[in-house]
Amino acid sequence: MQSSGWIEGLGLVAGSLTTVSYLPQAMKVWRSRSTHDISLLMFSLMALGTFLWLTYGILLGSPALIFANGTSLTLVTWIGWFKLRYG
Repeated sequence: MQSSGWIEGLGLVAGSLTTVSYLPQAMKVWRSRSTHDISLLMFSLMALGTFLWLTYGILLGSPALIFANGTSLTLVTWIGWFKLRYG
C-alpha cells in the first residue's frame, strides 16, 4: 500500500465498525416495532452530522468517508423513520 493507502484503509475499518454499531438498534426496532426509548432529537442530530460528513467525504473524494457515512445515514434515517411512525 502507498503511504496514504494505509490511511484510507484505516478509515474504511473505522467507518465499518462505527456503521455496524447501528445494526443492533436497527434490528431491534425492526423486530419489535418499538421506538419508545429512542431519542428523536439524538437521531435527528446524528442524521444531520452524518449527512455533513458524507458531504465532506464526497467533496474530498474519500471512499472511506463516503462508504461509512452513506451507509450510516441510511441506517440512522431508517431508525428515525421508525421512530416517527411507531413513536
